[in-house]
Amino acid sequence: MSGCAASQAMTRLIGIPQMAFLTILGTAVATAIAAQGALWVKEKWVAGAEGRFSALYAALFFEEYASACSHRLGEYSEYISSSGHAGVAHGALPELPDFPTEIDWRRVGIRRTEDAFAYRVKHAAASAKIAYLYDFDPPDGGDHELVMQLIGRGLDALALGAKIRKSGRLKAKQDPDSEYTVERHLTDQRMHGEDIRQKYLASQAASHAALVAGAAPRGVDVTI
Repeated sequence: MSGCAASQAMTRLIGIPQMAFLTILGTAVATAIAAQGALWVKEKWVAGAEGRFSALYAALFFEEYASACSHRLGEYSEYISSSGHAGVAHGALPELPDFPTEIDWRRVGIRRTEDAFAYRVKHAAASAKIAYLYDFDPPDGGDHELVMQLIGRGLDALALGAKIRKSGRLKAKQDPDSEYTVERHLTDQRMHGEDIRQKYLASQAASHAALVAGAAPRGVDVTI
């Protein structure tokens, strides 16, 4: 065998391992990319699922608070309409609990998180206003404000819960009784808001007149 032929044969023999190595390397790289891609998809799916759970907890929080407002409004309305013989004489909004620890607000989103904490600020302001009117505009200065805030805070909570559900791609709120819902109760009460306001003004005028005269007001219907 000539020197040139021997050299070419040696080159072919050396090239076989190199080709095998490159094939193995390429397969390893492709496998690593596929594994990383699968891991990324899994992490993305887990993050999305966790985000939806956080959104669900947040939506349920506001929906439950709306129910509390509706329930308190019902009790207070019954108290007034029965002249104190039934219902409960509430003087404040329901306490707004702390947010559930299960909520990861970073997964809920900045806009809905801002809305949620803004709701808490508005709740504190409404509670302070009611307390102020009861303290400095007696004897019933806070009554009308309490009714209006129970309606307003409840409906706002429902609206925020619906927004959170939509942002988290969740199903709409399910009501056990479609004929009687929290939203319907609060909306019906809001529709009668003007009538309530007129009765409140009449009651307040009679109360102030009675204070001046040194007697309790009588014969004023403030039924809600």
